[in-house]
Formats: sequence, structure tokens, C-alpha cells
Amino acid sequence: MHATALRIADLSGRIVYIEDDPINGLLMQHWTAQYPNLRLEVAMTGATGLATCQLEPPDAVLLDMHLPDLDGLEVLRRFRAVPLFADIPVVVLSASNKREDVEASLRAGATAYWLKPFDFKQLERGLIDLIARTKRLP
Repeated sequence: MHATALRIADLSGRIVYIEDDPINGLLMQHWTAQYPNLRLEVAMTGATGLATCQLEPPDAVLLDMHLPDLDGLEVLRRFRAVPLFADIPVVVLSASNKREDVEASLRAGATAYWLKPFDFKQLERGLIDLIARTKRLP
């Protein structure tokens, strides 16, 4: 089955969302709850997010850029420095649409850069693609 023909409900995966805003975390948890095969773990600091990924490598990471302990770019650099995480997609979620922010994120190793507030249709399509790619589906 081709990845574009898959629906997110047909995929299983673990997503780590590194986000310090509890409202955004709850919003994402509520949205992912409709997909029983998706497991979302929210980490409220960069350090906690990195540690959560070390415990069990995720299928994808969603990363906020403004965290209380580490800059999102620093989290991204540290994540990409771990060889085991080289192929795991990381999507930056940010309210900033400044070209230099997007470019800096991509240079640091982000797979994609999606704007907040969430566009749940984009989120669904994007996660289908990312998880299918991670799981090496054709």
C-alpha cells in the first residue's frame, strides 16, 4: 500500500511533543486521542523531551522553539547529535513565520516547519507522511 493511500488511523507510532504551553499540549493530546494507534507524549522542557526520546526512540518529534530551559534550536542540535536519532523526523511548530527562523530550523536538522496555530488537516497529512517514512512504508 502506498503511503499516500494510508490514513493516520492505519498507522501506529509514538510521537514526542516538546512543548511548554500546557494548552497546546492538551490540544494535541485531545486531537491525537481520536487515533488509537498513535501515542503522544508531551514533554514540557527541552531536557525532558531529550530524555524521553532516549528512553524509547519516537517515530516523530514535534518541537516548539520557545522552551523554558533550552532554545528549540539547541534541542534540535542535541537531538541530531545522537546517531540513533538521525532518521527520526523533527517538525518545528512555531508561531513565527520569519524566513530566518524557518531557515535556521531547517539548517539545524528540522524535517519540516509548521506554523501555529495548528492546522489540523496539515497536521494529519504531515504526520501520515512522516510516520510512513519513518516506518519505511512504500
